[in-house]
Amino acid sequence: MVSINRQWWEQLAPKAMHGRLREVDARLRQWCTSEDGTRWLEVALHESGVQRVGIGQGIPTAHFIALGPRPIRLAPFMKVEDGHRVVGITDFQSGRQLEPAELALQPTIRVEVVTDPVLLAAARGEIRDHMPGVKEPSILFSAPAHLLLAPKIWPKKAYVLYQHIFGESPSYPDDGYFYVGVTTRSWQARWTEHRHAMETGSPLLFHRKLREEIEASRVTYLHHKVMGITDDLEQLYDGEEFLVKGLWEDGRRLNMIPGGKAGLKYMRENGMLGRGIIPMPDDRDRLLADWIREHPRRGLPAPWVAELWKDPEWAAAQICARDDRLSVKQVRAIRALAEQHPAEQIAERIGARNVDQVRRVLERKTYMRVV
Repeated sequence: MVSINRQWWEQLAPKAMHGRLREVDARLRQWCTSEDGTRWLEVALHESGVQRVGIGQGIPTAHFIALGPRPIRLAPFMKVEDGHRVVGITDFQSGRQLEPAELALQPTIRVEVVTDPVLLAAARGEIRDHMPGVKEPSILFSAPAHLLLAPKIWPKKAYVLYQHIFGESPSYPDDGYFYVGVTTRSWQARWTEHRHAMETGSPLLFHRKLREEIEASRVTYLHHKVMGITDDLEQLYDGEEFLVKGLWEDGRRLNMIPGGKAGLKYMRENGMLGRGIIPMPDDRDRLLADWIREHPRRGLPAPWVAELWKDPEWAAAQICARDDRLSVKQVRAIRALAEQHPAEQIAERIGARNVDQVRRVLERKTYMRVV
């Protein structure tokens, strides 16, 4: 029987939604007995599962809506339209490439809570492009279905790749202004910090645009979208770099610098990081904002996004810098010893934190940039 994992729900969903888990679970379970729901579930349970869809076909998102105190309902699938924003894989186990205008989309679970009187009135009638007077934008939360239905790692040790999306009705729910970020904590804690920065005059583009749009009554929804979860910092940075780079030419992008390790390199090359300083993901916005305040007339240097990050020595230094990570020497020793020794003996000989740390190197899941 399909069921949402409670620990992951409480880790990922906004607190306002925690009390509605049983209701969401019941609606999902009921729908998954239908023909459409059964097909969706078969793909949704797999970490790498995707559905191929074209223009006019349904986006595989199970979207549950709570209008005020009314019971939660399942919304019809939205359709793929021309220009749908997505960055995803292009190589598949089947070997069959995507057709022109075809997309590969992960099955997703989305929950929306609407409490504002203006939005509740609009839900009962015609939704207009501009709805002044909205004081509480609808809150949407989305995550790949497999993270909630078949999780593989412990939530308290998970790092999060996320998007915050906001706008008015024409861009609802995925096509508004957006910011891609990563955090080693919960995204909710990071969002609280973003809101505080926005309200206290932060100069970062994400915070400025959100502040301006709220003041102009042009925000009717806030969409918090979990893109991925990992317990490996290198994978977290790789995911952010891939996503920001893939969306860089989108005019709605609010990231000011490249993502991941490419962003760290950019900051270092432009004097935003002191020599030897390797900030954690949650600290980069503060460092960038401080630099902008200190150089108000200088302007942000243009990123070099078109150039791929090709500096293996710098990569190795970033990947192996933290005390709890393997050194470059240890990674090379693991590969050399693997020809004659099992992972357990290697871990003991090189002083690894645990055997899994060695296995991930041998399986080429981590430290791939160390040569």
